[in-house]
Amino acid sequence: MAGKIKSFFRLWALYARMDLNWVLQDTGSTLLVMLSELVTNVAAVAGVLLLAVRFGGAGGLTSDEVLLMLGFFQLANGFCCMMFGGYNIMNISRRVGRGQLDHMLIQPRPLPVQMLTEGFLPFSGSSGLLLGIALTVIACVRLRLPATPAFFLQLALYILLHTALIMAQSYLFGALAFYKPVACEEISSVVIDLNVQLGKFPLFGIPKALLIMLCTALPVGLLAYLPALGLLHKVGGAAAYALPPAVAIAFVTAAAAAFRGGLKHYMKNSCTRYRDMGHRS
Repeated sequence: MAGKIKSFFRLWALYARMDLNWVLQDTGSTLLVMLSELVTNVAAVAGVLLLAVRFGGAGGLTSDEVLLMLGFFQLANGFCCMMFGGYNIMNISRRVGRGQLDHMLIQPRPLPVQMLTEGFLPFSGSSGLLLGIALTVIACVRLRLPATPAFFLQLALYILLHTALIMAQSYLFGALAFYKPVACEEISSVVIDLNVQLGKFPLFGIPKALLIMLCTALPVGLLAYLPALGLLHKVGGAAAYALPPAVAIAFVTAAAAAFRGGLKHYMKNSCTRYRDMGHRS
């Protein structure tokens, strides 16, 4: 077990060095990309935050509480992008639909190990995470939330659950690319964009049936809204502590089963997208 853990850290260190090499070799382009991502992330949260400030709150939250929710979303989503954003590990349907999974299957590492390490971008992919940290710290200071070990543990668990939900949905729907590579090549990015767009909104006041759906079948409410309520101690019990991990486990289990099934299909049929001459249709 210790050897496996060490191998993960060696691989993360390897991809960190590769990312740093790109930063040092083409610093101008790297800074331009990071600045563009930062502007995009700021614009993505500005609309909801400005509405909350203008009307003294939104969705049952004060403006500072909305800031905490948005800061947590950027923090958790930035962590997810930093860990899995490289080389289309996060948008797995692109690799499957383009027939590039063969590149991974011939590597001397198990496929799950590659998926957990290959997308690591600690330097060029950290702009969203840094923005999230800044917004979360400002919100916590303004709300005077206690910086206790329990608070940081709860925050870390919510970040991991956010990451699990995003990745599980990407792989669950991305498995369709095994069967329809042309039509489903971009399905993972569409699913991720849907979660990113809807996950920033407070859901207080919507019909109960819709709220249940948005916290289970389409779990955008678990990406930031419910974690913010949990960190603010505005909700407790099963809603705060049992529902997010239960839904995350269900999605991870479904994604693993769907991806294994698609992989078996891929082993028999390969990618039907390539012609004999090697060109992709």
